Amino acid sequence: MKQSIRTLLMLVAISISCSVARAATPLRNGDLIFQESCRGTMNDAIKGVTTSISGYQFTHVGIVWIHQKDTFVIEATRPRVAITPLKEFLQPEAEKACPPVSVLARMKPRFQSLIPQAIEEARRLVGKDYDSAFILNNDMYYCSELVYEIFLKANQNVPVFTLNAMTFKAPGSKDFTPEWVEYYKKLGQPIPEGEPGINPGAMSKADVIEILGEL
Repeated sequence: MKQSIRTLLMLVAISISCSVARAATPLRNGDLIFQESCRGTMNDAIKGVTTSISGYQFTHVGIVWIHQKDTFVIEATRPRVAITPLKEFLQPEAEKACPPVSVLARMKPRFQSLIPQAIEEARRLVGKDYDSAFILNNDMYYCSELVYEIFLKANQNVPVFTLNAMTFKAPGSKDFTPEWVEYYKKLGQPIPEGEPGINPGAMSKADVIEILGEL
């Protein structure tokens, strides 16, 4: 009995250590960085209706661009798509008191050839408005939509990541969460329940990427 308990505790410890392992590889062009912000009304709203890999609650994602030995992250963030220095992305000034958890992911080998074109597509979108309503095909972009679109275009309009039917309801609930009701009320738009989309959590579970660990 004691041996069984000891084995169980060891398995739990291994599981926990795997979920928070540090990334043991240098960043490469085209890597994705997922982030779990520690607080904020919008971040809490996202966490309430999405799930991520390894127990994380991702609220943001960007793509790494290495240019002339400097490392940046191209991200769709408020107010528009931007090229952000890596250090600033990992430790945003606005979240200095509680920096986000950042997790590195890499496209699997069969998709590596798409990265140069995907980066070019991302650079073309810099300056586009942030998509606060999370709607596809409106020439505005939210974080995971940006990553989805650039790989779609790089792959000759064949999806690399899979779209899902969006939901703004907590798991097991028939009602919209109060945060999303208030959010879309302020936007003056209906909640796009069931519309196609993709969130950072769902993207983190895609079988086209490999999670490498925390930065």
